[in-house]
Amino acid sequence: MLTQTRRSQERSLLMKEFLAQRLDASRDLYLLALALGERGPRQFRKLIQEARLHFIYVIEEARVAGLDTLDIQNLLARQGIDLVDEMRPDLLERLDEMLRTHAYPR
Repeated sequence: MLTQTRRSQERSLLMKEFLAQRLDASRDLYLLALALGERGPRQFRKLIQEARLHFIYVIEEARVAGLDTLDIQNLLARQGIDLVDEMRPDLLERLDEMLRTHAYPR
């Protein structure tokens, strides 16, 4: 019985770690979509909407699993997100590089 309880706890911990990674990735995806929307024409509206819906779904999934999602929910609720402060610098740098390459192809 103890072994079964231990396995259940280990699975629960692994699931929470997995969901935490998904939560971080979905946040990055949403912020990336917002950054594209700021830099590009209105063609990214549907991309932003889909990224936001995915982000909401993953937040809810993580919340149900018992993760603390309050800070990340507050990010989603804010209207004027300062992308420079919120995005990982490597993602922002890569986005700028991709957009420059697209704007000035060789």
